[in-house]
Amino acid sequence: MAAEGKVLWLLGLGMAACNLTGARLGVHFALKRGSRFIRVVLLCVVIALVVKLAYDQFA
Repeated sequence: MAAEGKVLWLLGLGMAACNLTGARLGVHFALKRGSRFIRVVLLCVVIALVVKLAYDQFA
């Protein structure tokens, strides 16, 4: 779509704002709660992704 000149600027700005907000929250929690918290969150996200991919593949 972008090669044809059809860029969804409003969607892109919304995605950039959410990305910035998520990065700031991630840094805040990493500094406040430490690496153990980040490790647990990362493990939960990976497990959720594996479950979703397995469900999409086999269901």
